[in-house]
Amino acid sequence: MYFPPEFQVLFLSLLAAFGWSANLRILSAAGVRVGLILQLRESSGGRTDEANNIKRLWQDVARLARVLSVIAVVGWLLCVLSSTSGMRTGIALGTYLIIFAVLLMPRNALCHSVRLQFLGLLARIAKPSLSDSVYLSDIVMADILTSCARMLADVLRIFCRFGLFVWPQGQSDHIRHAGLSDLAGFVREQHGKHACTGSGITELLLVGAPYAFRLRQCINEYLKAPPASSDSRRHLANALKYASSFPVIALSTTQRQVSMDDVMETKYSDWALHTVYGMWLTAVAFNSLYSLYWDIAFDWDLGYTAEGWKPSDLVLPAGQTTIEQMLEDQLQDPETRAALPFDAPSRNLPLHAELQPRIQAAFLRPYLCFKPHNIYYAAMVTDLLLRVTWTAKLNTYIQIDRMPYGSFWLNALEIFRRWQWTFLRIEKEEAASSRRSVYL
Repeated sequence: MYFPPEFQVLFLSLLAAFGWSANLRILSAAGVRVGLILQLRESSGGRTDEANNIKRLWQDVARLARVLSVIAVVGWLLCVLSSTSGMRTGIALGTYLIIFAVLLMPRNALCHSVRLQFLGLLARIAKPSLSDSVYLSDIVMADILTSCARMLADVLRIFCRFGLFVWPQGQSDHIRHAGLSDLAGFVREQHGKHACTGSGITELLLVGAPYAFRLRQCINEYLKAPPASSDSRRHLANALKYASSFPVIALSTTQRQVSMDDVMETKYSDWALHTVYGMWLTAVAFNSLYSLYWDIAFDWDLGYTAEGWKPSDLVLPAGQTTIEQMLEDQLQDPETRAALPFDAPSRNLPLHAELQPRIQAAFLRPYLCFKPHNIYYAAMVTDLLLRVTWTAKLNTYIQIDRMPYGSFWLNALEIFRRWQWTFLRIEKEEAASSRRSVYL
């Protein structure tokens, strides 16, 4: 089946859009206050207005994704029916131009508010400011972009291919219309002739940009948090997680460089290759395990034991968080205490004990929004497996691009992992803010 990289990236992007629409729809149906939690500016009215706004939002996202899907499928079918590689590349280029034209349509045309909101999100995420407020919607979108980081490198090669199609510069038909894996080798040969070539710096910057955006958000939150508070320590530890991604990306690029003996006209010893690979393996192990820990301990707030210990205590020592302290300060008011739904004996307990309900299931948390507890266990297991699988995309010794659609399926699995992460990330905020279980 003819399935070129140009359409692989398109379909993966559309898959992410449909996933985001499903996130909003299912969470809203579960009773989660999505607009309030994500701090969407359209959700400033009452609860009914908020629900209607979120409904319009996921419907518009799905509608726009369907329109773009039709364009992508028609372009792909035309490529399948085409007889020459040159015609296929021209059709792919035309498909991209049509999609860009749709996304840039004028006001009051085809989900304009969604397109404008998305561009605003990207602008806020990319803005190099250490003083602006960071909304949860910005954080979630930046994390989604980190899952699409490798796709950005593929987009670079695709645009390079389009450039070679429009301005051939005498290359052979085989080079101009080669597959993604063959084009990757050709791109590295150009040594500065094109913007997408050279020593891999452009690709490195593109792949690292989403992590840099997320790191900047963590620094923003750290600077705004009270000094020496639990919030400041948490943001600093989170910044370390994203900073640990840069050695992985840089060493992945270095592996590609030292393995290109014929292209770079340089011979490296086996010791150098093994040294770089060992450094990469160490960096990727630390980053993957730390990211897995952060997903479970902080982003999802899971891992509680019957004794009240939780994995986040490893970073934030056992004690009350800022939110718990605020609640306890409120409970100091006699009128507030009298209105609490606790029986008389419970009021004799320490205030902090009143804030600690019983764990509903092993290794979860007190408040949950989804009734089948297996959902949470399955999410933790798949997060581990897919994080390990995703590292294969960065490994030079595993030639994913040379496997039949290997890169496409790995990217699809990473989008699925981020899709389930988004569910529990927003659900955790609902459970923490309402301090009650709301079951779907």
